[in-house]
Amino acid sequence: MNVQSISLDNQSALISDYRNREESIYTQFHYDPYHLSNFKKRYEYLCQQAYKREELVQVLLTQNHKWGMDQHVKNNIEKLRDSKSVVVIGGQQAGILTGPLYTIHKIISIILQAKEQSEYLQQPVIPVFWIAGEDHDFEEINHVFNYENQRLNKYKLDAKDSEKTPVSNRILNQDELQKWIKDLFQSLQETEYSSDLYRLLIDCIDGSDTFVDYFAQLLNRLFKDTGLVLVDSDDEGLRELEKDYFIQIIKKQEEISTSVVQELNTQAEKGYTISLDASAEDGHLFYHLNGERQLLEKHGNLWITKDEQIKLSQEELIQKVNDEPYCFSNNVVTRPMMQEMVFPVLSFVGGPGEIAYWSVLKQSFEAVGLQFPIVTPRLSLTLLTPKHKQRLNQFGLSLEKLFHQGTNQYKMNWLKRQTSKPVEELIAQMKREVSKLHEPIQDVAYEIQDDIGAYAKSNLNILHDELDTLGKRMSREIKRKNNQTVSYLDELNSFYYPGQGLQERVWNIVYFMNEFGMDLPQRLLNVPPRWEQDHIVVEL
Repeated sequence: MNVQSISLDNQSALISDYRNREESIYTQFHYDPYHLSNFKKRYEYLCQQAYKREELVQVLLTQNHKWGMDQHVKNNIEKLRDSKSVVVIGGQQAGILTGPLYTIHKIISIILQAKEQSEYLQQPVIPVFWIAGEDHDFEEINHVFNYENQRLNKYKLDAKDSEKTPVSNRILNQDELQKWIKDLFQSLQETEYSSDLYRLLIDCIDGSDTFVDYFAQLLNRLFKDTGLVLVDSDDEGLRELEKDYFIQIIKKQEEISTSVVQELNTQAEKGYTISLDASAEDGHLFYHLNGERQLLEKHGNLWITKDEQIKLSQEELIQKVNDEPYCFSNNVVTRPMMQEMVFPVLSFVGGPGEIAYWSVLKQSFEAVGLQFPIVTPRLSLTLLTPKHKQRLNQFGLSLEKLFHQGTNQYKMNWLKRQTSKPVEELIAQMKREVSKLHEPIQDVAYEIQDDIGAYAKSNLNILHDELDTLGKRMSREIKRKNNQTVSYLDELNSFYYPGQGLQERVWNIVYFMNEFGMDLPQRLLNVPPRWEQDHIVVEL
């Protein structure tokens, strides 16, 4: 497949500086991800650390068995018993039908880097995908988009659970999901792949009790034979393994929360914007109560949920962790630490937002005796169809302009050129001439009486409104006569500048698999891992 690299002008200053190795951001991390020697240095560090490998293997075998793991996955899990084995890891919420394309792109990045580093280090490097099952933002993951009737349509799966219910606890209504998939496929163009793809999505429902189960089963099918190991971060078996680590975080709450606030201020002074609200009272842990999770805060020696239903002393809280570890989970600050405590992480693969969070965590890691892994920006991809490539050539549009501006301005300029003189200019010129002709009438009207003068001014406004209405009708007719070209440009906008952003933040892999084949996720593993590039366009 043909690929080309694209520079992005509209990415955040932080991720831009990180890719460009600016010292202002690099001091916030322990390793430069773009120097290969750092992987060997990090590996040597990991070999000196201790992990609960046997317990971890048992947890992973139990989870992945439920999701239909193949022999490659099982072998990789077993390799984690070896003290020389390490992981490349990244994670995401359990989006419906795998969620936005960036989830697929992150998994591809993890698999590619694990393979790359296994060959470089000549040691077992296992690809691991961390499913953030404790997240509760269902509105973020309950939909996909499709292009239908010349516009982007949102297909949303409704659910009746409380909005604070973790995704891993949301019971999957199999009949409703099956009906939703059927409705979605009725909106897709039928191709030679549609029947098999539909059957795959339906088959994964069987044996899925939760949305996490369905997500995991689907990923196992899409990335069969790659050895990708999955882990649900909200699993009770994993929580049992994490007990000691929760206690470490609790005991270091003050250092963690204070350093995060300090680092946020430091980053702001450098001009970096990080979407993280933090205070010195934050416990950076959730307490699960009646199926919902509540953020803990520390006031003096008391740990309190925001709704104040739970008030525990630190000693009581630690005892609660020992007795019921499944009642706790991490937030965005402590999740990276927990990941590091549980797994021997060679490299963490993250998106721009995640790397921004990590940039304020260095002191927090050090407070609990940890070191950052290598932090690698995931590959950012756009899938370009042959039809759309042809349209870009037809209009003389570059990919860079498309990704940065979309097609709306081009469309407006093109429509203006479809008459001998632009309609907007004609109407504006006519309004100016009418105003000049109307001035003597207004002057005389005001001489007669003020209210007649006001009426004359109102009369001019009516004439202007009529001219505007005429101009709109003329523009609509020009647009109608050129409807095909307009629809082509709107389609390009919906596929490559949806919501004024990248394709990967809106579109789902199912649309492209329906068009280009069931093996598309596997074929994308042939994309060259250009870790330093802003963005890669893949021609399908």
